[in-house]
Amino acid sequence: MKIDRVQVTYGELRSTGYPEYSNKRYELTLSATIESGESAEHVRQKLTFLTQSLVKKEFGDKDQMDIPF
Repeated sequence: MKIDRVQVTYGELRSTGYPEYSNKRYELTLSATIESGESAEHVRQKLTFLTQSLVKKEFGDKDQMDIPF
């Protein structure tokens, strides 16, 4: 079997607010083609980090690394 592409989906659901409750969900899917010299695990780790960082940024979390795109 040849793996030539990796796709990662990450999402979070956050509930807030007494006395008025609200739910907010952000989900993101990224995929990448595996380049020569890369492993599927390495690409998966990079995509996981990026998806988690971008979802947390949508929630307004301040301590995440800025993504340059």
